[in-house]
Amino acid sequence: MKYSFYMKSILFTALYLSMIVIMSGCAKENQENLTVEELTIDTELQPYFERFVAEGAVRGMTIDLVEKRIEGFLIDIEETDVAGQCSYSATSTRKVNIDINYWNSATDLEKEFVVFHELGHCYLERSHSDAQENRNCTSIMHSGTSGCRFRYNATSRSEYLDELF
Repeated sequence: MKYSFYMKSILFTALYLSMIVIMSGCAKENQENLTVEELTIDTELQPYFERFVAEGAVRGMTIDLVEKRIEGFLIDIEETDVAGQCSYSATSTRKVNIDINYWNSATDLEKEFVVFHELGHCYLERSHSDAQENRNCTSIMHSGTSGCRFRYNATSRSEYLDELF
C-alpha cells in the first residue's frame, strides 16, 4: 500500500514538473515571437511608426519593429520640456512615450520629428548628436540643449532623414 502511494506521488510530481516546463517553454516562445498584433501602438502614433519603416526602406534599411519589440504610447510626461522618451531593457518591450500635451498642439512635421527621434533611440539605438553647422543642428538626434537651431521642415526633411538612417 505504501509503495502504491509512493509511486502515485512520484507520478504526480513528474506530471506537475512536466507541465511547468511545457508552460514556461510556451511563454518564452510567445515572448520571443511577438506579432504586430501583440505590440501596442496607440492609433494616433501608428501612421508615424509606418512612416519610419517606409523612410528606412527608401534608404535601404529593413525596419522590423516587431523584432525589436517596440511599442508606442501617448502619455502625460510630467517632466517639463520633454516631448518624448524611449525606454528599454533586455527583458521587456521597448517603449516610445510621447507627451500627450505636446502631441495635441504639434504640427504633422513636429509629430513626425518626435516619433522619429525616439525611434532613433529605441530602434536605431542612436544617442544624441549635437553636431552643428553654421549654428544649425545637423541631426534629428540633437538633444535640444546645445543651442543649435533645428530646421526640420518640408525643405530640409530629406536631408535630416538621410542622416538619421
